[in-house]
Amino acid sequence: MKKTFWDKIAFAYDTAEKLNNAAYVKMLDEIYELIPEGSNVLECAGGTGTISVKIADKAEKIMCTDMSFNMLKYAKRKAEKNNISNISFAESDIMNLDYKSETYGAVIAANVLHLLDEPEKAVKELMRVVKKGGILILPTFLTAHTGAFSDLLIKVYKFLGFNPKKGYDEDKYINMLKACNAGDFKMKFIKGKIPVGLAVFCKQ
Repeated sequence: MKKTFWDKIAFAYDTAEKLNNAAYVKMLDEIYELIPEGSNVLECAGGTGTISVKIADKAEKIMCTDMSFNMLKYAKRKAEKNNISNISFAESDIMNLDYKSETYGAVIAANVLHLLDEPEKAVKELMRVVKKGGILILPTFLTAHTGAFSDLLIKVYKFLGFNPKKGYDEDKYINMLKACNAGDFKMKFIKGKIPVGLAVFCKQ
């Protein structure tokens, strides 16, 4: 099987995230506060499992998914290292989730929408599996609103094979989410070398 960009850089993914550490840590804290106590959680594009591990003590159980086998391998190791037993792992396509509608009390898809050709379709698919009264949490790097250092960082990523499909700033991200017609959402912006737009939908 041919390795993807994400398979190739899985070993260095956590190190790369630390280059934008202030925004990333704040994002993790914000997500933690949003997770309902004792909820059943789905994380899509979970990468090396940092978010799933962060929220494990609040959730009853977590399904951490990603399209990259290598990313999930590191995620499993992270959970084992932290003696966490309520996280399951599976390869999954965010555009076509193999889960019943209205299954999860909280669904998270962090820093992935800018990588997709059809982010609106992904948002609708994610909302499909959220229970009524549940939440969809969508933090996304705002790669169109950056400075010299982050521009250089993104250029290095692209050289390695990183291929973002979209470049959001605050307004473009809000407009894309409105175009999804997935309901009302709240937005918080997190400052950083690469800022984060954190959107939260509540399913009515």
